[in-house]
Amino acid sequence: MEQARRFAVHGLETHVEAWSAVRLPFEPKGWLSEYRRDLRTALRSMRASQAGVLYAEYATPDQRFADLENVLLYNLGSGCFNHLARQGLSCRRIASRDDLHHVRYTSIEPEDAPRPGGQLLASVRLIDLPPGSTPAHWWSAFREQLKVHGEIGTLYGGELGITAELGSSWSRRDIAPSVKTLLDGLISALHVHDWSNREHLVAALDEIGDGERLWDLLNDPAMAFLGPRRLVRPHGRSIAWNPADERCGFFQFTRSAQADAVTVRIHALSR
Repeated sequence: MEQARRFAVHGLETHVEAWSAVRLPFEPKGWLSEYRRDLRTALRSMRASQAGVLYAEYATPDQRFADLENVLLYNLGSGCFNHLARQGLSCRRIASRDDLHHVRYTSIEPEDAPRPGGQLLASVRLIDLPPGSTPAHWWSAFREQLKVHGEIGTLYGGELGITAELGSSWSRRDIAPSVKTLLDGLISALHVHDWSNREHLVAALDEIGDGERLWDLLNDPAMAFLGPRRLVRPHGRSIAWNPADERCGFFQFTRSAQADAVTVRIHALSR
C-alpha cells in the first residue's frame, strides 16, 4: 500500500467495494470523513435489484470485534442505501485477506443470502411492533417473549448469527433505520444487568411500562445465556444500553408474508 493512500472506493451500478487502513468510525475526521463521503456517493449510485435485498460484507484484519451494524450501516447513515434494501438486508463479518479493512455491498436475490449455521440458541416472535422504537422498547418486547433453546444456565461465549423475518404487521416503510435499535434491544435481552443504578433506571423504565417490574426483569438471569454485565447506564435523564452486539457476526432482515411483526432466530455462528 502506498504510504499516502489510506482508502479506496470502487463503485459500479451492481456493487461497491472499498478498503481503508482503519475501520470507519461513527464521527470520522480528516481522510476518514472523505472515505465516508466517497462510500456514500458510490452507494447512492448503485442500482437496486428487482428483489430489493442488500448484502454487505465487512472483512476485518484483526480479532478485535466491532459492531457489525455500525461499520456497515449506522456509521454511513441509511439514507445512502435505503433504496437498495426495501425488501431485506444481510450483513456478515469475515476475515480480511490482508492488513486492511474491506467492505463490499451488492444487490442479491433473497435465496442467495448466506444463512448462519450452528445450534439454534433462542427464538422470539412478536405479533405486533412495540409502541416505540428505542432499544428499551425492543428489549422489553423481546425479553417478554424470548424462548431459549437448550440448557438454560449455560453461558455461550461465541459469535451470534441472527435472522429476522418481518411479517405483515411490520408497518415501517424502510428496514435499515430500525436495524440498530432492534439489534441492541434483542441482544440486551440475552444479558442480565448487574443491579447498578436502580433509582435512575426504574424511573427511565417507567417511560415504557411498569418500571419496577421491568427492573426485576432486567436483573432476572433466567434467559441470559450471554451472561451478566453493566447492561444499562444513566445517560443524562435517559439511559444508554450496552449489550455485547460486537458478538453478532451475521444478521439478516427479510420481509415475509407471516401474520406477525417479526420472528427472530438466534444461532451459534459457525464458519
